[in-house]
Amino acid sequence: MKLDSSSAKNEVIKLTQELVRIKSVNPPGDELPAAELLAQRLKKYGLETEVVEVGKNRANVVAVLKGREERPALMFNGHLDVVPIGERETWQRDPFSGDIVENKIWGRGASDMKGGIAAMSVAAGLLATRGGLKGDLYVTAFAGEESDSIGAKHYVEHNSLEGIGSIIIPESTSLDIVVAEKGTLWLEFETYGKSAHSTQPHIGINAVEHMLTLLQMVKSAWEAIPYVPDRYLSPPTMNIATINGGIKTNSIPDRCVATVDLRPVPNQSHDLILSRMGEVIEEVKRKVPNFRAEMRVINERQPVATDEREEIVKVAKELGSSIVGRDLGLFGVNFYTDAAIFAIKRKIPTIILGPGEYDLKNNIYLGHQPNEYVKIENLEKATMLYLAIAERMLKLT
Repeated sequence: MKLDSSSAKNEVIKLTQELVRIKSVNPPGDELPAAELLAQRLKKYGLETEVVEVGKNRANVVAVLKGREERPALMFNGHLDVVPIGERETWQRDPFSGDIVENKIWGRGASDMKGGIAAMSVAAGLLATRGGLKGDLYVTAFAGEESDSIGAKHYVEHNSLEGIGSIIIPESTSLDIVVAEKGTLWLEFETYGKSAHSTQPHIGINAVEHMLTLLQMVKSAWEAIPYVPDRYLSPPTMNIATINGGIKTNSIPDRCVATVDLRPVPNQSHDLILSRMGEVIEEVKRKVPNFRAEMRVINERQPVATDEREEIVKVAKELGSSIVGRDLGLFGVNFYTDAAIFAIKRKIPTIILGPGEYDLKNNIYLGHQPNEYVKIENLEKATMLYLAIAERMLKLT
């Protein structure tokens, strides 16, 4: 299949609709059918393409358009899974219809981020017709980004990332540019006590009370950890997210479990944070008789930041003004992407730039909500922008 600028518009619409109609809801994921559809299309566009299974009915797509390796490679990277739809009655249309209404494609994942995947794939197809690449273009679409990043983790375990000079992730940004994302540390604390009848608290050890003491000290310690304000990100945050303890009202609880969500900024060390939290447990032990507790890391993503002087940022801004028709703003986001998984192995200049709806200036996000959509106009602009960036970065001759 040879694409040109006139056929690309219809192709990006069609591919977005087809992807939206596949129910790759996570959990459980079930990305394999979407991966197979995308792989078939990329192969038709002229890319060397592989479907890599990473679990039951779960898969990544890895495709490459080979160049002469005289320039660093560029990677387009997206995710195939979508979040659950929630209550169906809150949707005005079938969430997996892919209907076109008001020049928008509607459905779960249209904005986050099957529209972005379609745009990056069609851009790669257009590039394949032009030849003369001095560097490779990778197109990857992974499983599981909305939960445990199973696909990205599988990829970095089996690939060195050497030779990749920059990455574009087409998450929803309304075609602005994201250059920074906060890190994530989800910590689980567990305190242990001794059960007794609630009328005899003196012979029991109350694990819930111990947890409350611990969480107060954790909060104080977190607020005391220094950080340098980031130009693109809000200050680091802490959320005491869940707490569960005890078995009935008239018993002293002998166990309590709480989870805490920490969102560090790029200049904060996760190792330092974890070390400080371990010290807090030891401090409580010295102050509170019979105190016992454990801490576990249940989710971790490193902060990611790309200097605005990097070539990928400058090229995207320069080309964006003519293709999108306005100056593209630079922003940061409080959530994480699979860029955090790549950063574990190699720090690669990465931008998030996609056609989906996200008013970054006012922090209004359409993804993960009912009645999700992507504007067809933004799909077309994203396709042309990805193509232009790839041409510039890979130095066509």
